[in-house]
This record gives sequence, structure tokens and C-alpha cells, in this order.
Amino acid sequence: MLVRNHLFLVISLVLMVPAAAAAGPNDVHDMVRAGEIMPLEPIQRRVVQQNRGEYVGVQFDHGSRTYRFRFVQDGALVNVDVDARTGDPVRRRKNY
Repeated sequence: MLVRNHLFLVISLVLMVPAAAAAGPNDVHDMVRAGEIMPLEPIQRRVVQQNRGEYVGVQFDHGSRTYRFRFVQDGALVNVDVDARTGDPVRRRKNY
């Protein structure tokens, strides 16, 4: 029941993100091909390995050129923002 509540929370939060802020898969692939951003896979592997908790997903923000990784840790949602151009962590925020 607790896991289902967390997943509901995460899905609700994802749906609240404005559509204009999120880029579609084709936009992301085009930016990777053009060398504007790094591919998701190597960044994702590193971020998932470095963060504990249940990994629940990732989203790309076109405006800030960041990947936002989401984890559930100890009942709280944790957002880890990573600069898609460099692969460097930008921010880590825990929502209780």
C-alpha cells in the first residue's frame, strides 16, 4: 500500500509539469546528435548508482537543459537535477 501511495504521488507530480517545459524524445535525440547535450544512458547509470532508494523515473527539461531523476527514499520524493550538457549534478532536493 505504501509503495502504491508513493507511485501515485510521483505520477501526480509528473502530470503537473507543464508540457512546454518537457521536450519530446525526438527533441532530445536531435540535441544529443547535435552535441548540445549528453546522452541519457551514461548519466542515468551513474545517478542511479550514486543514489539510494527506489528509482522511479527521469524527465528532461528543455528550458534548463537538465535531466531530473526521481527517487523515493524513506517515504520522501527526492529530485536529483543533472546538467545535460556536462553531466554534473546541479541540485538535489528532498520533498517530505
